[in-house]
Amino acid sequence: MAASDTRSCMLVAEAATQIVLQKLDILLSRPVCIECLSMRASMEDAKAKLATIQDFISTQYRPSKTTEWSGRLLQAMNYAEEFIDKFQLRKACKRHEALHMAAWPLAALVFEYKLRRDLSILVNKMEGLCDEKFLKEAAEHKRKNGPASSSSHRLAPWQGTKLASLTSFWDRYVPIISLYLQDEKKKLMKWMRMQQGGIQGTSIFGRSGTGKAILARWAHSQAKYMDYERRAYVHISAGMDKRQFLFEILKQVEKQAREMKDMDIKEIKAMLSRKLAEMKRFLIVLDEVQQSNEPLLRELAMILPFSSQGHLIYTTQDDKIAQYMSTSGTEPIKLEDMDVKGSRRMLAWELHGVPDGGKLSDEEKKILEICPAVPLCISLIGGFLSNAAEHERAALAKEGSMMTLSDVLQLSCHKLPVHLKPCFIYMALFPVTFPIPTRRLVRLWLADGLLNSHRYDIEGERTRKPEDVGAMFILELARRDGSPKTCQMVVPLHEMIRPIAMSVGFLHIHASRKSEGGNDHDPTSQQQQPPAQPRERTKVRWLVEHANIVTVGSRGYPNLNLRHVSSFLSFHQRRGVLTKDISTFLRKMTSETDYSLLRVLDLEGVYKPSLQGVLPKLVLLRYLGLRSTVLDSIPREVADLHYLETLDIKHTNITSLPSSLWKARNLRHLHLNWFYVDLTNILKACRNNVNALTKLQTLSGLVIGEVKEDSMTDHMNSLTTLKLFLQHSGDGTSGAAGKIIADWISLMLINLQSLTFGVIQEGKPAEGAEDAKGAKPAEEGTEAPKAGRSSPLPELSLAERHRDLLELYLLGQLNKPIWTLLLPGSLRVLTLSGSKVEADMMPLLGDLLKNLRTLRLFANSFLDIQMRFAKGGFPSLQFLKIWKLPRLQEVIIEKGALLQLKELEFRHLDAMKNVEGINMCQELKTICVVVKKGAHDFVNHLKGKIGKEQNLRKIEEAETTPESMDNDEDNRYGTILNLKHDENVSIYW
Repeated sequence: MAASDTRSCMLVAEAATQIVLQKLDILLSRPVCIECLSMRASMEDAKAKLATIQDFISTQYRPSKTTEWSGRLLQAMNYAEEFIDKFQLRKACKRHEALHMAAWPLAALVFEYKLRRDLSILVNKMEGLCDEKFLKEAAEHKRKNGPASSSSHRLAPWQGTKLASLTSFWDRYVPIISLYLQDEKKKLMKWMRMQQGGIQGTSIFGRSGTGKAILARWAHSQAKYMDYERRAYVHISAGMDKRQFLFEILKQVEKQAREMKDMDIKEIKAMLSRKLAEMKRFLIVLDEVQQSNEPLLRELAMILPFSSQGHLIYTTQDDKIAQYMSTSGTEPIKLEDMDVKGSRRMLAWELHGVPDGGKLSDEEKKILEICPAVPLCISLIGGFLSNAAEHERAALAKEGSMMTLSDVLQLSCHKLPVHLKPCFIYMALFPVTFPIPTRRLVRLWLADGLLNSHRYDIEGERTRKPEDVGAMFILELARRDGSPKTCQMVVPLHEMIRPIAMSVGFLHIHASRKSEGGNDHDPTSQQQQPPAQPRERTKVRWLVEHANIVTVGSRGYPNLNLRHVSSFLSFHQRRGVLTKDISTFLRKMTSETDYSLLRVLDLEGVYKPSLQGVLPKLVLLRYLGLRSTVLDSIPREVADLHYLETLDIKHTNITSLPSSLWKARNLRHLHLNWFYVDLTNILKACRNNVNALTKLQTLSGLVIGEVKEDSMTDHMNSLTTLKLFLQHSGDGTSGAAGKIIADWISLMLINLQSLTFGVIQEGKPAEGAEDAKGAKPAEEGTEAPKAGRSSPLPELSLAERHRDLLELYLLGQLNKPIWTLLLPGSLRVLTLSGSKVEADMMPLLGDLLKNLRTLRLFANSFLDIQMRFAKGGFPSLQFLKIWKLPRLQEVIIEKGALLQLKELEFRHLDAMKNVEGINMCQELKTICVVVKKGAHDFVNHLKGKIGKEQNLRKIEEAETTPESMDNDEDNRYGTILNLKHDENVSIYW
């Protein structure tokens, strides 16, 4: 086995030991399970031996040659996971079946006896692994020389009971990689602005790690502020066929992807050609083009309307492709390796926080000399050196030969803290370049039991919420933050981790597609020809579908044992085999007890999957993701899932939930789709069960009406995210309810980090809804219902108690608000809609909200004719949106105001005549103006006001509803491990 493969295998083995350690911790936290037969000592012994093994692995700078030993370690971990999972499954099954109480103690004793037997076997296996000579020598060396710096048990910084710096790191960072690409950015921007007829092509080429994707993504983000009506970014992955390639482009330029999922390639080609022809200008970015992709490029070229103005950007490592595809009359942009000065500046920033190469030690300079001089490698080496022990630094400095990108990737992953390694590998389940919502990722980690580390203090007391641990893990992986909403793993890391993790059964990615001959095959799966002799099938921990389950009805997965799958995710969105046979497929994963070990079932985006007969089998299920599935109903059995933590039915047609769901004891995150629920039923369930909803942290998409009982004081007080709307009725009865809810929010929900609160007009009853008698669910793609014509918002008081509140969205009229009582200074994002504030509140808010980064003033939120931003106001504000304020005529920005403003958007301001001081905002680079068709006066006025380095983009369109535009690209930042990208990109690892 190659050294790099050995190191990757050890990475997976170390992740497996961490998972087992966390499972043992869970058992130890439940004394009733282990005290009966005195198993605590055995568990502590097993944990100590696992920690010894982790110490050994983490301090090995060179990949160990103990391939056979690492294989035995993986087998032992698989054995441990299996018996622990089966023990938990047996207990869950008995609870689910509700056996007679007289039989339960005897059954529990049998389960505990089996657990004790299996635990003894595990301890013996661990003793054999720890008895190896090389491991004893490492332990003796550590005893004599003292503990080396190890990432395995290095505690990450924790600030209080939550991460108080969710946006502060980014503010102190100057992205060196952005400076490195400044000349290339100017050149690319110049070509993108050229008003030439036909299709223009620009190529960016260079070897892996030089920043091609960074530059291309920056161009893609900037296009929205230029004259490009539509834009698409497609990473051309291995095995991508023509239909998938064209569909990826189509669904980005045409926003009705749900209706297009079942189109064949002829229909896709026809629609794509028609849509592109209708546009004045479009941009398509194709990432990682190779010679083998010629059929895809030829297919695209045949449907491009050359009568339109389009720009294609290609990234490639092939100089011949770059020359051939660059048709804009200019040479391709070549990204060279960094020079010595630039390399040292970048490493100095990574290690010492200053771009001064003179700060590097001689040892660090020697290491830099053998590192590939590309930004990705330098950044990763910086991450390695930040966590390396002295002997590891010295060993690396003595290297005589140049390292490759693969070597650097291996080193970087090796020094990841061990508690991050399972979380990092889990990300490989997502498709390459897929933007993963951090909300989704943290809850998947939580459900699969990957967030138990760092939840306890030195005394063993549980002091941290797992969601906060997950946020900390993301910050540790990214090393930077800006309230990131999405993240993803870069291609080189994905390509390194995936095959090793698949080869040992850690995960399995099914990506079958139609071959040219019409046969189904799976280029990324582990399936091979059946061997001559029967062999044990590979056990799979995490399973993901990137395409059809084409083998469900026949042979299934012949070489895979699916009974141990704990996470199942699907990204297949077309109607077909998956949606019809999901229940059949899930039954294949049940154990011999006819129940499944599945903890995660994430079907987000799958069209109406069948869940009939599935949920009763999933007694351990913790995560049920049905977002954007367009389901009409959900089985009542969802309320019987005792361990369920996350239920997401946003963007579905579901308008009712079983009333018994409100008695859930373990539910932490509930995402609804803005339908009416009688709050009386929720409060009744809470009163009858003291443990009901006590763990609930997210309650999103709820519409409530009358609240007759002042009984909110002791319920759901652990909420950190609340999105709730009051239904305004004509007789005014919502006033009393509004005060009760407002007092509950103001006085009791002091842990809130995100609050959306408003009043809407009464809607029609939803037909067939068990609990629904009010507003219909919002249409797919919308974020919240519309405000009523005259819906006063109940008075909130958040400033004093809500010190952790970061995001606030208020929908409804504010009657003479006292801002110092309403708004806490902790706010990072503030959105107002329908507020009808008559006096200019900007000077006061600018002085009050020192930490605010995003301010959005939506329809009728401000009714004065002038808005003034005073000197020193809003010192942290970076994004400002001003939409649909019918009386606003003038915006004045005083010198010294909005010093950090980067993006400004004016939308449908029909009375606007004058903007002063916009040219003094030196950080402001992009200004977007959306006006009605034919309106030019305000745009022409702005052209004479902006600075030379500021870009003005005009969009002519019909008016849009601001409340439906909540999910935009604000606050999305970029990093590749320790490499930070440009501002409006997601986090990249």
